[in-house]
Amino acid sequence: MQEESRGEASFAVQWMLRLSSCLIEPTSASSSINRQMSLLAGSYRFLWIPLAALAAAWSPFVWNMELTQSASRQQASYDRDSDNHKLHVFMRDAGWCWFQDPRAIVCDGKLFIGGVKGNGDGQAHVSVFDLKTGSRIGQAELHSAFDNDDHNSPVFHRRPDGSILTVYARHGRERFHCSRFCDPAKPLTWSEESRHERSMPNSKDMVTYMNFCELKDEGKLYLFFRGIDFNPTFVTSSDHGTTWSEPVHFFKDELDGRHRPYARYASTGKDTIYVSVTDGHPRDFGNSIYYFEYRNGRFYRADGTLIRQLATDGALLPSEAELVFKGSGNPSRGPSLSAIGAAWTSSIQIDNQGYPHIAYTLYHSNADHRYRIASWNGTRWVDREVAFGGKCLYDRESSYTGLISLDPVDPTFVVISTDVNPTTGADRDGQHEIYSARINPHDGIRNVQWKPLTVDSPVRNMRPLIVRTDDSRIILWNRGVYITYTNYDLDTVGIIESVSRSAGE
Repeated sequence: MQEESRGEASFAVQWMLRLSSCLIEPTSASSSINRQMSLLAGSYRFLWIPLAALAAAWSPFVWNMELTQSASRQQASYDRDSDNHKLHVFMRDAGWCWFQDPRAIVCDGKLFIGGVKGNGDGQAHVSVFDLKTGSRIGQAELHSAFDNDDHNSPVFHRRPDGSILTVYARHGRERFHCSRFCDPAKPLTWSEESRHERSMPNSKDMVTYMNFCELKDEGKLYLFFRGIDFNPTFVTSSDHGTTWSEPVHFFKDELDGRHRPYARYASTGKDTIYVSVTDGHPRDFGNSIYYFEYRNGRFYRADGTLIRQLATDGALLPSEAELVFKGSGNPSRGPSLSAIGAAWTSSIQIDNQGYPHIAYTLYHSNADHRYRIASWNGTRWVDREVAFGGKCLYDRESSYTGLISLDPVDPTFVVISTDVNPTTGADRDGQHEIYSARINPHDGIRNVQWKPLTVDSPVRNMRPLIVRTDDSRIILWNRGVYITYTNYDLDTVGIIESVSRSAGE
């Protein structure tokens, strides 16, 4: 239970959850802290039965208290009337996490964006923006009372018949994902919701994070999520989302206990899925960054070397994947600190040569994060630090940053969010702002020329995302008040730039 702890949890609540878990399942301790708790429990074996019963009874109460704490705290409130920015407003009153994609797509000249409201009834909805007129068409509710949780954000896929599929799931609380369809000509009218239950071996296994990747050569649509054993898992559909296969365990962590590798996925849509992934959560372990490719049921390194076959050899292990950045391997330091030297994957994109580029964050302290990019040049990885990421968004999630994002067509175009000078790290005593730059493999932090896209903002600008059309680059991000991932009041705003693919874009 402690594995899915909410950002609102107090220190005392976290330790009660850890103690409860160790008493009930003393062999499944998932961090150094849990192992210490297990040893403590082991010293008093004669108390296991009564204490375990007490812990089992206490845990649901603590869990419920944890989930409802935000109701007794000040709710996030964004004063939009006093924020006189000149940005496009693509979506009102919703935010997103970054471990689900595509969160936004363009279809028939319309931008479809998904998000979850961070206050009130917390519904999931889709917003539609007309790129021709530069105005919002409106928003449609997909699911009411959806936990006020940005991890639940919808994602989208355009089907061969022109219709749009959206799927969404709750944050580790259920064993199914939901889906709806719409005709882009009627973008605010969606079909009735369908629920697709996932059958997984462990009763703890739930569904979190939706990610689409289509492989046209296979005639399959992949849907990746966190599922089996808390690990990256997928189902496939041969009818573009009407029916789905049984879950397949895709990547398996190697840490002691029950851990959750974080994965980012990319695909050209033809035959290959490109993946960057961590060992676990940066609060629990000093993560490394790993890379692999998946095609024709096999795992490969960036140079094309075969690693193993999924059907016969099972889920890939970190030790078998390609090591891109070696993290510290340091242990957990408690609920409000990340492991020093822990990396967390942020964005992965593929260039026009088929080479992967991975953007990720590196934790030095709650007040000092760094942005890095690792680029494959055909023979080796070129890994470098490119910007200071500034302070975490809040201490309970000490590795939450404003994030770094790569252009899906031209990964040398980079957008970041930071509350410090991106080149020097000097504190500007302000909000997180958005910057863009062109970063080539030879560029490092001292020679990147960052261009501010926002200045002196009264509220945060965070979690940028880039969507491309043939002639435009749409840079979107969340703007507003963000307290925790279940307590925020955000709009999705941004700019639209004209670009040309023929000019190397």
